[in-house]
Amino acid sequence: MSLYNIVVSTEEATVVSEYVAEYYVSNSYQSEAALESEFIRLLQTQGYEYLQIHNEAALITNLRRQLELLNRYTFTDDEWSRFFNERIASSNEGIVEKTRKIQTDHV
Repeated sequence: MSLYNIVVSTEEATVVSEYVAEYYVSNSYQSEAALESEFIRLLQTQGYEYLQIHNEAALITNLRRQLELLNRYTFTDDEWSRFFNERIASSNEGIVEKTRKIQTDHV
């Protein structure tokens, strides 16, 4: 891959000064793990951050952090607990309703 410089990197976009994609053909098969590692490395070179999230608690913590950054608001622990349990992960809703809420209803 050709070298390029990141001019600006924000939460929403990355601007590079030059990018020339090189044609590459592999002579062998890649394992799923190798493919995933290469994809993550490629995204990191483009300015994306890789987070080590391996359990539900870490995922919920990251969701809270991202919502706080997006809305420029810091939840107290009580506010977050109430908001998460009543609005995001209500026990009265199934997976379809929860998914729809996050993807289209803009909680």
